[in-house]
Amino acid sequence: MDLKHLKDEILEQLSNKIIPFWENLKDENNGGYISYVGFDLKPDPYAPKGLVLTSRILWFFSRLYNQLRKDEFIEFADHAYEFLTDKLLDKENNGFFWMVDYKGDPLDKRKHLYGQAFALYGLSEYYKATKKKESLELSLELYKTIEEKCKDNIGYKEEFDEKWNPKENIIVSEYGIICEKSMNTLLHLLEAYTNLFTATYDLKVKREIENLIKLFREKIYNPKTDHLYVFFDNNMKPIIDAISYGHDIEATWLIDESLRYIENNTLIKEMSEINLKIAERVLEEAFENGSLLNEKVRGEVNKDRVWWVQAEALVGFLNAYQKTKSDKFLNAVLSLWEFINNFLLDKRPNGEWFNRLDENYIPFPMPEVDLWKCPYHNGRMYLEVIRRI
Repeated sequence: MDLKHLKDEILEQLSNKIIPFWENLKDENNGGYISYVGFDLKPDPYAPKGLVLTSRILWFFSRLYNQLRKDEFIEFADHAYEFLTDKLLDKENNGFFWMVDYKGDPLDKRKHLYGQAFALYGLSEYYKATKKKESLELSLELYKTIEEKCKDNIGYKEEFDEKWNPKENIIVSEYGIICEKSMNTLLHLLEAYTNLFTATYDLKVKREIENLIKLFREKIYNPKTDHLYVFFDNNMKPIIDAISYGHDIEATWLIDESLRYIENNTLIKEMSEINLKIAERVLEEAFENGSLLNEKVRGEVNKDRVWWVQAEALVGFLNAYQKTKSDKFLNAVLSLWEFINNFLLDKRPNGEWFNRLDENYIPFPMPEVDLWKCPYHNGRMYLEVIRRI
């Protein structure tokens, strides 16, 4: 196997397996996309619809069009855009609700920065695909709302009620603790701002991209371990001994993408080198039998193989290979692709990827679509490989 064959196989699988799976979930009766498919591959048309999944589907079909230029993708992107802006948008208080029911009536009106970031990511990609003025205006309005409501003296507050009063940050907290700020949310805000900048070339957005990268360098990166801290208090002090291998490797290539659009040469050089150190550390510490371990929390390693972790690892190691031309990264990419095909890809006729495998690679009986299991990580993996090779 070489990179040329990898690209061919990736395009074939994306076209014949992944895209049809998500197209089949278009909800013609109630709008948006069916948001739950069980391990038994039965869709539930009455499942609630969330901001994150809707935004990621909008991004996926918009990016498919922008990269592969097939008109059918615009129709699917339009369908996601209509539901997002008609049902999830809070027309009174700005921003987007966290969750609605299958018809689009609000179930959870909380505002979370993580969800707002994905709405911005999807909207800005949709604008690139359609050049619809209203989607650009909505993107810029959302950016302004995030800066006004979420930003504080060091980073961004994350969880709010519907009227933007700060709340306990429950949605993204894990491991029995409540964080005030998280690496994960900040990473996806950086990604959203980068996408917005490439749609608008707005200099204010560019300034915030640089500020976020500085936050990663100064507060989130741990130079003693070459990992990223995961959860923080309000002053961006780490509050738990945890390593998320998937987020580490995802951050390396997403931050490298963002570095392309700033002009601070010192920061570009420093952060590019840090990203490579992180990629090397993840490869050395957590790459086992051709796939990436999940995480290490309070010293205990979790060896489950999670769908999105493998997708991000493949792109992250490909990015590191393109920077270094080192065989160790290329071998990791090719091994991951073999692992995905052998174990993660659900080969049943209507399957997509399994959600999670145990350390013996047996799938947990988890849904193949839910409010978090989406076409964003693996869909983007396919598209990034096609773009890069």
